[in-house]
Amino acid sequence: MTETSSNEKRKRQIRSKSAIRVPIALHFYALQIVAILLVIFIINFYVQSIVKNYIAQECKARIETAVSSTQNFTMAFRTEIDKYSERNEEVIQDFLLKSIRTADLSNQASIALYTYDAKTQKTTLMWPSAEYNTNYAKSASNVVTHVVAEQGYSKRDTQKTVINNNIIYYRSVGFTYNSPENEVMELEGYYLLVYVNSGSYYSFMAQITLALVQAALLAIIIAGVLSFILSYPLISSIRRLSRFAGRVAKGDFDPIKGNIRSKELSELGDTMNRMAHKLEEADVEQKTFFQNASHELRTPLMSIQGYAEGLKFGVFSDESSKDNAIDVIIAETERLSGLVENLLSISKMDMSKSGNYEVKKQNINVKVLCETVIDRVRGNFIHEDKAIINRININSLYIYANENDMIRCLENIFSNCLRYCRKAVYFDCRPDGFRKRVTFSISDDGPGISPEVLSHLFERFSKGKDGKHGIGLALAKAIANEHGGDINAYNKPDGGACFEITIPLVKKRDQLTKINNLRSINK
Repeated sequence: MTETSSNEKRKRQIRSKSAIRVPIALHFYALQIVAILLVIFIINFYVQSIVKNYIAQECKARIETAVSSTQNFTMAFRTEIDKYSERNEEVIQDFLLKSIRTADLSNQASIALYTYDAKTQKTTLMWPSAEYNTNYAKSASNVVTHVVAEQGYSKRDTQKTVINNNIIYYRSVGFTYNSPENEVMELEGYYLLVYVNSGSYYSFMAQITLALVQAALLAIIIAGVLSFILSYPLISSIRRLSRFAGRVAKGDFDPIKGNIRSKELSELGDTMNRMAHKLEEADVEQKTFFQNASHELRTPLMSIQGYAEGLKFGVFSDESSKDNAIDVIIAETERLSGLVENLLSISKMDMSKSGNYEVKKQNINVKVLCETVIDRVRGNFIHEDKAIINRININSLYIYANENDMIRCLENIFSNCLRYCRKAVYFDCRPDGFRKRVTFSISDDGPGISPEVLSHLFERFSKGKDGKHGIGLALAKAIANEHGGDINAYNKPDGGACFEITIPLVKKRDQLTKINNLRSINK
């Protein structure tokens, strides 16, 4: 029941993942739409801010110009009214109406002449009259009524108010005349309202906004077409790379052919081609490794099987033949065990190189390491009646390494040199202070390494004339590389082969810590 519910949950997760997949072209389109809308919003915001400020300044400037022009009315009124010794309402009204009718302020602002009785708070529009222009008269009447009802009459700078959702800029102007005593008097009850309706400006701004919206819609349509055009090569390239990855997964390592238009995807294609080449090499190397390993394992196994069957079926009659057969079985078993150990070790190095295994390391005294290796291989040299000549003169030097791996690395080199030397193998260990490394040098007095073998000496299953299974030197190189070092081989001028293994030294501070710890333990 639990397994069934787990499978159903996994299926729902797969469906949910597939449900939110969005085509790459839609990503491009969405980004372009967001960019277009953002640009349109910013442009519209700045346009409205600039236009609103411009409208306010323009309307105020027009009103100021119109008010300056109305000063002619006042001067003319003062000149004419001075002719009369007392105020005559009919003469005043007639004169004001004639003056306004002859004035031309339509290109600057609208004007309205009205009377206002402060006691009764009654407003009467004198001009424009309905006979002159019905619409103009109705509009002026609304403005005058609204302004007087809202603020009454007072001399002030240009103000603004809202009438029928339109912003109206206005200014009230009074009239003056000369009294019989030649004093400047204000004509009460008669006022001139100069105003500008900014609705036409805002209508123009609305048209600009509409044009921006239309431009945005057109840009979105164009963006959709461009998204498809621009994303098609990308989609095509991704599909090619996806098919190529599928081929690689099936074991087909043929490189992808043809050019990929996108620079980044082209680099990805080149990287995948290199990956496929490396995988092909690794695949061939792995198959070769299994074939060679099978062959190397088959040889001692067949020998062991043959001698074991001979002992079972009584092929060997005398005791010496039986002892010889048993010795062969033991020798082949030891050979087989050594081969298996080397194969396991080199597999461990491969896993460490790929990050799937961690080799445990610690600070190791180089001198102690050299003495341990010599003790391990001395028996073989005594058995072969050959000598080890040591030239080790180092103290208190440490490397960060796995002790067993380093011993196996040096043992394999010693084993190879022992096999080909005539009389002796030379072992030298010297520090390189400049490069902060230590070099282990193992050489022999044998015939040296043939040129055809030297070029691929450290390859797996590469064997010389008298080689065993071709794993030892490959393992030595893998161990050296695992410890941040390297191994090289060359023929000495005076004859014989020489192997040099370089391993990084531990920093002096770490060395001192190691020495102090050892001293405290000894105490």
